[in-house]
Amino acid sequence: MTNIIFFGSSEYSVIILQKLLKIKDFFISAVVTKIDKPVGRDQKIIPNPVALFAKQQNLNLLQIESFTSEVKLEIRNLKSDIGLCVAFGPPYFDQEMIDLPKYKIINIHPSPLPKYRGATPGPWQIINGETKSAVTFFQIDCLPDHGPIISQIPFDVTPTETSVTFYQKAFALAANSLEAILKKYINDRQSTIDNLIPQDHTQKSYFPKFDKDSAQINWSWDNNKISRFVRALIPWPVAWTYVTSKQGQQLKMKIFSFNTEPIEVQIEGKKNTNWSEISKYYLVQK
Repeated sequence: MTNIIFFGSSEYSVIILQKLLKIKDFFISAVVTKIDKPVGRDQKIIPNPVALFAKQQNLNLLQIESFTSEVKLEIRNLKSDIGLCVAFGPPYFDQEMIDLPKYKIINIHPSPLPKYRGATPGPWQIINGETKSAVTFFQIDCLPDHGPIISQIPFDVTPTETSVTFYQKAFALAANSLEAILKKYINDRQSTIDNLIPQDHTQKSYFPKFDKDSAQINWSWDNNKISRFVRALIPWPVAWTYVTSKQGQQLKMKIFSFNTEPIEVQIEGKKNTNWSEISKYYLVQK
């Protein structure tokens, strides 16, 4: 029986966790995720998707803010064979944490590393017009998305891709290959070590995380890039621009779809609608 500890915090982590539960001869000793935090306008405290799933499945759940000495001791006492990390984010792993599982920690990252390191590889690949991508299994080291590659599974980025469909595709592919990759990594150690592929760090690329400010559309871009930008920021933070009403009031307008001009939009304080129905009342500030 292989004792595995899982690190994750997003809805896409759950795709892998669900698959992990179905792998014969694997036992999840613990699921490590972030502490519950307030979200939304109401600042209601709710568990993240991994915490919620772990509770529903009665898995051993550790919710942490950092890898304190107490957390490390608790993880050490689990005597895990291997760690698996999927969309976990900070806190980052130091060497002591990496060495706690017998066979280190594997990360699953939805980009063809060393390209598109960082927390938002999906949106940026869409924005930049990539047509080919890959989901990468790699062995974690002390630098983010930096360790040697175990395996890469290629996939196509379609012309209608959103961040949701991109990540669902990437992690579904990872889930389908999970058992074979993990068992080979564990059972054929010397071959695995010999076949780890160091990343070519001269080819690395990194793009920053999005927030609401950086979701503003740049109208100097061509229409194709604007369309990709809009799709990439679904479901969050959603691309937006300023519009001016006939009364001269400046308002923000979210854009949910775009094809040479906005299609589905939402003026702040109003419901979603089609731009064609309201365009005579507003002027887009370009």
